[in-house]
Amino acid sequence: MAPLSSNEPGVSERLRAILPALPEVQRGIAELVLEDPAAASRSTIVELADACAVSTGSITRLCRALGLSGYSELRLGLASDSGRSYQDSLAATIGTDVSAEDDLAQIATVVSANVGHAVTESVTKLNLTDIDTAAGRLASARRVQIFGTGGSGVMANDFQQRAYRIGVPCWTWADTHLALSAAALLGNRDVLLAISHSGHTRDVYDVLTEAGDKGAFTIAVTDDAQSPIGTQARLVLTSSVGDLGYHTEAIAARHAQLVVLDVLYVAVAQRTQQQTRAAITATAAAVSGYKRPGRVR
Repeated sequence: MAPLSSNEPGVSERLRAILPALPEVQRGIAELVLEDPAAASRSTIVELADACAVSTGSITRLCRALGLSGYSELRLGLASDSGRSYQDSLAATIGTDVSAEDDLAQIATVVSANVGHAVTESVTKLNLTDIDTAAGRLASARRVQIFGTGGSGVMANDFQQRAYRIGVPCWTWADTHLALSAAALLGNRDVLLAISHSGHTRDVYDVLTEAGDKGAFTIAVTDDAQSPIGTQARLVLTSSVGDLGYHTEAIAARHAQLVVLDVLYVAVAQRTQQQTRAAITATAAAVSGYKRPGRVR
């Protein structure tokens, strides 16, 4: 069965169109299939025949009425319809925001669609050459300073904890004055990783500028490469969120930043495999006693 283009009618639509003209037995099968095409696509011909209380021959005749070669083609068509319907639903939701009238099901759908879109777009648009360069700089740096504020600060803390655990000498600061002081002590063997969704956060811009002025290699993770932070950094890793509305944009931004940082983290770990294995083994052993059930003494 050739794949259907988005403009061609699916098997379910064709089945619905011929429904009134079908003989009674075949019409009963068609009605059951149309109640839940996804479930029908998962059923064997015997299971569907039992559910409809008909012979497998009746199902084969229905397939022929649809112009299909047999039941396998019917199942593939129904599965394709179900997948296409789900993707169309998500596509229609991407870029929409949550309103006061939306129920929890709609909220979950909007959040899922927007987060999934942001993650996919961010990975698709990542410049892998830049990721490779950034990973090399982080893996060989004398010191790495990571800075972000608000939600981006959470991402900075998360990346610092993971990178430190595999042997990267890195620190992050919650206080801007401390971050500026640390940036002032960086040099040309050091790296400053700045995280800002908007690219316009004054604190992050100032810390990045201070580090750059002292000779550190500066990397920015931002949604806007043309922002002040994006243009000030020597290397920009771009997340991709777009305008999703004030309810869901911050949520999607966090996931977009996280997937960029995840790819970067794995790239660093890959470059330092021996060090990474040894560090993870040592750190896991150090905390293993705290992960066992039992009373605290």
